[in-house]
Amino acid sequence: MSPLRKLVFVLFASICTAAGASAQILDIQNDPRQLGLDIFGGINREVPPATTALKLSQLIQIYRFRCTRVTDFQLYNVRPNLIDMKVKCSGDPLYGVTVASNGYVAVYGGNGMLAGLDRRDSVIYSVAADGTVEGVSRISADEALEETLTRLQQGDDFNLAYMGGMLGMIAFVILAGSLIWFKAWKNRKGKPRKRRTVEPLRRTASVASTAAKDILILQSERIMPHIYKHPSGIFIAQGRRGKRRFFSSLLWAVAYRSLGWKLFQTIPPKAEDFGPVDEAVGSEESA
Repeated sequence: MSPLRKLVFVLFASICTAAGASAQILDIQNDPRQLGLDIFGGINREVPPATTALKLSQLIQIYRFRCTRVTDFQLYNVRPNLIDMKVKCSGDPLYGVTVASNGYVAVYGGNGMLAGLDRRDSVIYSVAADGTVEGVSRISADEALEETLTRLQQGDDFNLAYMGGMLGMIAFVILAGSLIWFKAWKNRKGKPRKRRTVEPLRRTASVASTAAKDILILQSERIMPHIYKHPSGIFIAQGRRGKRRFFSSLLWAVAYRSLGWKLFQTIPPKAEDFGPVDEAVGSEESA
C-alpha cells in the first residue's frame, strides 16, 4: 500500500471515529433517562438552580412540549427516591416533572391542569433570562399561618358554610349511631332472657291462640291504626291479612303493618299476668 493510500485511510478512520463519538455524545444528551438522573442528582447535590432550570427545559423539549425558557420551578415533593416538581416556562402553563433515582422520568401538564405555584407548598426558584437566580420565595411558619387566616377571612378557596355543614353532618351521624347502639345495648341488657329477640329473619314460634290475642288486644292501648301497645311494653300489629304479631319495637310493628316485614318478632306475654278480662271479641282468624 502506497503512503498516500495509508494517509487517506487513516484520515477516513479518524473522521468516522470522531463522527461516532459525536453521535454518541448527542444521544446521551438527548436521553431523557440520563437527563432525569442528572436533575435528580443535581438537586440532591444542591447544584446551582440555573443549571437545574436549563436541564428541565431540555427535558421538557425532549418530550415535545413547548418550553422556550424555564422562568420558575418548585420542588413540590422531595422524597428519597422520587422528586416531583412544578415547572413554569415562559408563556406556557405549568408543567409537572417527576424524576427518580432509577432513571424514571415523567412530564405532564402544560394544559392548565396543575394548580399555580404557591410558596406555602415549598420553595420557588425564579431564574432570569441570563441564567442567574432572580429570587427564592420562602415562607415561615408565622407567615403561612397569617396567609391562611387571610384566605379564610376573604373566602378564597374555602367555604365556611360548606365546611361547617359537613362537620355538623359527620357529628350527627356519629351521635345517631352511638344513640342507636346504646339503645339496642340497653334493651338487650334489660330484657329477661325469654323475651330477647331471636334472629332477625327467623320467625319466632308463637303459642298464643286467637282468644289469647283478643284478650291481649283488650288489655292494650291503641296508639295507631291496627297497632296496639300492651302494658308489658310489647306492640301488637295487625297485618294486611288480619294476622296479629308481636314486636318489641314500634318501628318493626309499623314495618309489618305497612310492608308486611316480619322482622324481630318476640314472644307474646301471658294475658293472665295482667288481670282478668270480662269479655273478649271473638275472631275467626287463625293463630
